[in-house]
Amino acid sequence: MYKSILLAAVSTIFVGCSSTSALAYFKADEQKARAVQHTKKADIIKNDEQKVLFWATYLNNIKKLENETFIITTYFIDEKNQDFEAYNYDLKLNEKFKAVSFEEIKENSKYSSILESRAWGKHYLVKFETLKKETNLTLELSDSATKAQLKFEK
Repeated sequence: MYKSILLAAVSTIFVGCSSTSALAYFKADEQKARAVQHTKKADIIKNDEQKVLFWATYLNNIKKLENETFIITTYFIDEKNQDFEAYNYDLKLNEKFKAVSFEEIKENSKYSSILESRAWGKHYLVKFETLKKETNLTLELSDSATKAQLKFEK
């Protein structure tokens, strides 16, 4: 009986003194570590083949920004041209809001640490109007036949 109580007390002390953040064990800057938590990925599939890889990181949960701001990465499989605007894809927030700002992120930007694991695609900083009443956000990349959705919480 005493051994069980002693074992429970010792294990409680070890668990209680441990780190409560999984990020404490990664060797990354704070921005990259927090970005990993708010990054999602989806694929556009046509005829049972991946055609587009689509990632997005919701930046408003990482730092305070005026607009709903995302970093998106697109990779068009088996295509030499990786420019998003060369294809007929539409990007919307919550199925109705179009981007108010859409700019390519160049190498060695302030977001480079976030993007180093996605080196093969093109990266864009995309801003939408602030949605004050919404708590759930759905970022959608679509064309006339297919779509990929990424869901984020504010």
